[in-house]
Amino acid sequence: MHNLQPIRLFIRQPFTESGNTEKLIVQQVLNLLQDLNGNPYCLKVMTGLAAQSQDTFRCTFESTTGLEFTPQNFRTVRLKLLEQADAMIVVRTSLSESGAFEIAYNIFGGTKVPIFFAVWQASPIKTTMLRDLEDLCTVKYITFENPNEIKKPLIDFIASVYSRKLIKV
Repeated sequence: MHNLQPIRLFIRQPFTESGNTEKLIVQQVLNLLQDLNGNPYCLKVMTGLAAQSQDTFRCTFESTTGLEFTPQNFRTVRLKLLEQADAMIVVRTSLSESGAFEIAYNIFGGTKVPIFFAVWQASPIKTTMLRDLEDLCTVKYITFENPNEIKKPLIDFIASVYSRKLIKV
C-alpha cells in the first residue's frame, strides 16, 4: 500500500428518486470500492459505504450527523464533505437534481475535483448540461449494466487521482 493519506472520495448517489432496485445497484458499486480499498490505494469514502433510498436517506443523515434533516443542513454537510474530497464518484441510477447541484458546485464553486460518472444503463444521462464536461474539469463517463464492468475504469480513475494528489504534496 502506498504511504500517502487516503484518497478521499465523495460519492453522489440518487436519494429522492431511488427505490430498492437503485439502492441495490449503488450498494454493489460501494462494495466494489470497499474491495478496492488498500489494493493498492487507501480509500476513504467520506459519504459512507451504505446505499440509501428515498425511504432511508433522511434518517441516515440524522443518525450520522446528529442534525435534524433540513435542506439547509443537508446541503451544508454535503458541500463541506465535497470541499474536502480528492474525487467525486457519481453513481447514476435515477434522476437526481441534488446530484446535478453538487456537480455544478464542484465545478463552479468548489475545488474542481475529478469526477467519475458510473451511469447505469437503465438510467442514461439525458440532460445536455451534464454531458461532455471535460472542458470544465477532469471527467470520466462509464456506462454499465453490471457494476463489475466499472472495476477497471474505476481503478484507472483512482490511479489518476492518486497521481494528481502526489503532485500536490
